[in-house]
Amino acid sequence: MARPEKGQAVTGAERTCPSARCAPGATLLGVKGPDGRVKNLRTAMPLDEAFVAQAQAHGMPEQRMRFASNCETKGCSQWTGTRCGVIDKVLGQLAALNAPLRSDLPPCPIRNTCRWFSQTGRAACSACELVITDNSQIAAE
Repeated sequence: MARPEKGQAVTGAERTCPSARCAPGATLLGVKGPDGRVKNLRTAMPLDEAFVAQAQAHGMPEQRMRFASNCETKGCSQWTGTRCGVIDKVLGQLAALNAPLRSDLPPCPIRNTCRWFSQTGRAACSACELVITDNSQIAAE
């Protein structure tokens, strides 16, 4: 995943999906902690075939870790036509529960290219640690 230089503008085609599948070429973004929240790495770790095979040998990696990859926009079932629907759904659920959002920005290795951050700003960072990508339906196909 190419990263722009600090301060460089990011186009829509260069956005990063913070809820991708565990696949070669993606990056490890964070790991689910004992409290059920995702703890982001300070630096995203690129995935190779060996990592993916090892992670899959212990069950669905997406239920234990979060991965990032290029945002596919029209190639993704979560794309609404203008934006990613995942973060909108998560923020809507949190609002319905009157859940408090973090006031600080947690460490994030992809914030400057993150699709969710570009759409909703700091609110996305508050909700991000609560999202566990569950690809069990994909695995069943």
